[in-house]
Amino acid sequence: MVQQNAVVVKNAVKIYMPDGPILDGLNMTVPKGFIYGLLGASGCGKTTLLSCIVGIKNLDSGSIWVLGGSPGKPGCGIPGPRVGYMPQEVCLMGEFSVSGALYYFGRINGLEDKEIDERQKFLSELLQLPPANHLVKNISGGQQRRVSFAAALIHSPELLILDEPTVGLDPILRENIWLYLIRITQENGITVLMTTHYIEETKNANMIGLMRRGKLLEESSPQQLLDRFQCSSLEEVFLGLCQAQNNSMLANTSEVREVKDIEDDALHQDENSYKRIKDRIAEYKVKSIYNGSASKRFKALMIKNVTQFFRFYSGLFFAAIFPLLQTACFFIGVGGDPKGLTIGIINHEANNCDYGNNIGSVWYDEEYLTCRFDNLSCRFLHEYGNSIINQKFYDDMSEVTKAIRNSDLVGVMHFSHNFSEALQRRIDDVAIVKPEDILSSDINVFLDMSDLHIGQFMIKMLYKRFFEIFKDLMQECKYPPKFGSMPIHFENAIYGDIDDGYSYFMTPSFIIILLFILSTTLSTFLIVSDRLNGVWDRSLVQGVKNRELLLAHILTQLTLIFVHITVIMCLFFPIWGLKSEGSFLHIFFLMFLGSLNGLMYGFFISTMCKTHMMANYASIGSLVPLLIVNGTLWPLEGMPNILRYISYCAPTTLLSLALRAVIFKGYSLAEEEVYVGILVSVAYIIILFIIVLFGIRWKF
Repeated sequence: MVQQNAVVVKNAVKIYMPDGPILDGLNMTVPKGFIYGLLGASGCGKTTLLSCIVGIKNLDSGSIWVLGGSPGKPGCGIPGPRVGYMPQEVCLMGEFSVSGALYYFGRINGLEDKEIDERQKFLSELLQLPPANHLVKNISGGQQRRVSFAAALIHSPELLILDEPTVGLDPILRENIWLYLIRITQENGITVLMTTHYIEETKNANMIGLMRRGKLLEESSPQQLLDRFQCSSLEEVFLGLCQAQNNSMLANTSEVREVKDIEDDALHQDENSYKRIKDRIAEYKVKSIYNGSASKRFKALMIKNVTQFFRFYSGLFFAAIFPLLQTACFFIGVGGDPKGLTIGIINHEANNCDYGNNIGSVWYDEEYLTCRFDNLSCRFLHEYGNSIINQKFYDDMSEVTKAIRNSDLVGVMHFSHNFSEALQRRIDDVAIVKPEDILSSDINVFLDMSDLHIGQFMIKMLYKRFFEIFKDLMQECKYPPKFGSMPIHFENAIYGDIDDGYSYFMTPSFIIILLFILSTTLSTFLIVSDRLNGVWDRSLVQGVKNRELLLAHILTQLTLIFVHITVIMCLFFPIWGLKSEGSFLHIFFLMFLGSLNGLMYGFFISTMCKTHMMANYASIGSLVPLLIVNGTLWPLEGMPNILRYISYCAPTTLLSLALRAVIFKGYSLAEEEVYVGILVSVAYIIILFIIVLFGIRWKF
């Protein structure tokens, strides 16, 4: 029996919690070479049943045989090119052109381009398709459904499964479609299983099944149903079966008649045009060729991905401009010395130093062999100048405090009234200097440390400039210049440079995080989009494997990854002038691992999330902690031990340390600090790839 029938469904049960069973012990038989019309109200389970037949969904119990085998099992050919599937939704990528959509589905079903071109011409005439170069997203809903219909017919499959194929079509076009379906079933033995809301049009079907509340009430030929129930229309038959199922004389006739309005965009042709189409239908020879191969499918997938990327203009802009903007912001906004700062000056020794005219004096007393200072506070203020910070004089601390509270000042510098004399006595004989002289010779600086970075910058620069000025004073006093230095001296750094700013420290981590975010953002969008527009599931029905879809996306994104890495390396090294002690080839490799990590992480998110909003929340919510704990904003050594260990487990931390070691220390890949980061990254990539593979098989 199974061999004589195209589709056999036995005791099918499918439950959606908490709604209960959508299929409730359903039995159905579709003979080969028949047009089988499945009728029923919306929500009765028709679409779910078709999804189970083509292998997109699985039954909770029961069995399905399609073309001699169970969907998904060897020998069945389902999923595969033996079936043509038109889902209820359009399920086409908006960036497809009309021709591109047909070429995509033709290629994944094993057709050569010449065959696709020939069949496209016939289907364009039959279905009155819009111009071939029009994008799917720019045509009307009715036109999109006709393109979707053509995509199911393009390879002349052995079994056609159509979910509401004639919705929105004008009556004459619908008549021609039925004429074509009748012809291919009679002459080529093709089986058509279709759902429809137009009950009366199923009179042309060989067999119809009346479905309600997850059960098939009856299946037979239209005429047999009319004769058996002594009714004048199929609507009356359906109504009577509904009444019998309810065991009541009351019936909800709204479940019987759900006819949709004809769309305004239906193309009206004159009678001669439709007669010509009927002649073409009679002449057209259908040839079913099932020679699908992995190489043809993969070629179609790559063309689809490239087309999707280059026609998604906002995404293309993001991919091209975002790295430039982020890198430019980093160059310009990070690591520069604060400017435009003002410090308050309270000078009890010389007031405002005569508005800069008094610069103090230093002379050497030959008689007593000692140095004499006068208004040395003005000398310090003059030497400090405005190169580091602007100076503003005040008379007392209360005015300065008010200015600091208003954020007009970053602090205050205070000189005592006898600063010069006290400093002179302090230098002449440290052993017998009085405590009050020590206090009076200090330059007291009070800073606003509510802004930590500016406060630390001020401490560093004031200290540095003070000792430069003091060395000059000692030289004028004929003391050795070393006398004015601190008893600790920092020699040239072993790695890096003492004068390198904070931006140099941040650069390796920033590069890894930037590449990770770029790859994550783009890959998060891909799978979610394919799932939402239905192309993923529809491709699976035609025999494309999950791993092929994933691999095609990975290879497409790898090209973009190479572009991003090249651009970022050019911006950081030749243009910005970042010095590298290590091999640029090693740097490229580490950056590639960071991007690939982000790519896999983005695929992981898009596999687990059903919508773009959920994916964006997951992406942003996880990237911010990564940015905090990977050592970009603050050294790992400054974190508590527990957080540090958590940080080491993050996908970007050890790779950032490895990149820093290559750039600043010149390490090779054989050094432990480098290869540990590589091993952790590779482990993340492999684990995420495996999770994604299992995820798309489990969730899709």
